[in-house]
Amino acid sequence: MQLKHRASCHCGSVEIELDLPEGFVELRRCDCSMCRRRGAVAASVSLNGIKILKGGAAFKTLSV
Repeated sequence: MQLKHRASCHCGSVEIELDLPEGFVELRRCDCSMCRRRGAVAASVSLNGIKILKGGAAFKTLSV
């Protein structure tokens, strides 16, 4: 398994690189309408394991 993976959003305007030193952990199914049709799987990654390659201005930070 690769330790680094590239991913993008559905429309392709955002691209990221994920650092997964322990592989995929805590896998789950995304339940949005688009992912349900595609059978997409989601995984958690710590923030320091994400590098934004393209489209960083499209991100927003939410306070919880």
